[in-house]
Amino acid sequence: MKGNIILAWRNIWRNKRRTLITAASIFFAVFFALIMRSYQLGSYSNWIENLVKTYTGYIQIQEKNYWADKTLENSILWNNNLDSLLSTKSNTMLWTPRIEWGALASNGQQTKLAVVIGIDVERESSFSNPKEKIVIFRFNEAIVEQLKMNDIPENVVKELSKISNVSYSSEEKFRYELQNIIGENETELYFEKIKSATAFQCDFLSPNDNGVIVADRLARFLKLNIGDTIVLTGVGFQSQTAAGKFPVRGFVKMPNPDLDKALVYVTLAQAQELFAMQQRITSVLVSPINHSDKEVENLKNFFSENLNDSIYAVKDWKKMNDLVLRQIEADNQSGLISLGLLYLIIGFGVFGTVLMMTAERKREFGVMIAIGMQKTKLLVIVTLEMIFIGIIGILAGIVGSIPIIYWFHIHPIMLTGEMAASIENYGIEPVMPFAWESGFFINQSFVVILIVMAAAFYPIFSITRIKVNKALRA
Repeated sequence: MKGNIILAWRNIWRNKRRTLITAASIFFAVFFALIMRSYQLGSYSNWIENLVKTYTGYIQIQEKNYWADKTLENSILWNNNLDSLLSTKSNTMLWTPRIEWGALASNGQQTKLAVVIGIDVERESSFSNPKEKIVIFRFNEAIVEQLKMNDIPENVVKELSKISNVSYSSEEKFRYELQNIIGENETELYFEKIKSATAFQCDFLSPNDNGVIVADRLARFLKLNIGDTIVLTGVGFQSQTAAGKFPVRGFVKMPNPDLDKALVYVTLAQAQELFAMQQRITSVLVSPINHSDKEVENLKNFFSENLNDSIYAVKDWKKMNDLVLRQIEADNQSGLISLGLLYLIIGFGVFGTVLMMTAERKREFGVMIAIGMQKTKLLVIVTLEMIFIGIIGILAGIVGSIPIIYWFHIHPIMLTGEMAASIENYGIEPVMPFAWESGFFINQSFVVILIVMAAAFYPIFSITRIKVNKALRA
């Protein structure tokens, strides 16, 4: 067998051009398949991360009837037993109590239905970290006018007016969008002046704060500024009237546009007072430090076994986001169809090069059989040649795609303009992240090696039916 391996390896380099053409077709198959799949899986992960980390958590502990009837009457009483149970897993998970309820948010004549979330500020900081979403740059018409007087060319200011009603919670994203709108050179020249003019000072809530944090788009609709007072009115626990005035401490830019149009953060204590809930909460959100499906399932089983099911229910994120999962599955199926078409095209390419290689070597095969080589041994050598060429192409495809995938995994593509707006309409953050997982590298490589082996059947079939006399005259 060792001799066959050595002979097969030498054979593929006797005609380097032919080998490189065949390997190149396999390289492109692996390269494009990995890039496409990495983007698809990265988009799904980003979608889930935005929704799960910010809003639902991977697991929720609720009152048993809360999921079917989300009212404050179906809330749970916070007690020492629940606190102790959660603390036993504090080394493997993060958790935070919340109150989530609707209320009318008003400022003067402007009124809109808002989602009020009462949070434990300290626990929420390590759970969903809303502080990182605090608005630090904000454009408006007044700032655009101010830029005209800051020695910035008129054509640059005209382009900047296109983003006159946009906020940013990240300097990196702010700079990236400026580069797309006014160009890299102008961004480098005027970034500090633009940054200075658009800098926005926001605070976050302190543990005993009586203020609120408002989502950016909701704040724009209500025409709120820092220090303004927002009025929240609604119905509290057991149909009590809920009404309160709260100073605005800051704004957050939520990645999910639907949340950005409706969210109001208050402290847990303020929410309990507003909705007359005393020591009650609507849910406890739990996220394992390791977000694997196995760990989520283990935690869900742990709480299900240790909580009284006549009082509590334990829901995982898949149950709570069934619609999102169906949308992802539908998109995934269409992505797999596209990937299948790519494999079909590449498969024909690989088969074409194998067909050419077999035709070129017909006389060679005839000579080898004529001088005494058994057909079975020739079949083994040709099969090994295809395996070697396949491995070369697959490794080259992986090596070629890794830098691109890793770069866009660390630095996701941030979409702007109309494309960003169209994606936001679906409730998705307008970024294009790439997944960095070993699984899809293995899966795509396995599929491509199957294509190579399928293509290898042609030369094997040709050798079994070869006629030595005809082959020698070829």
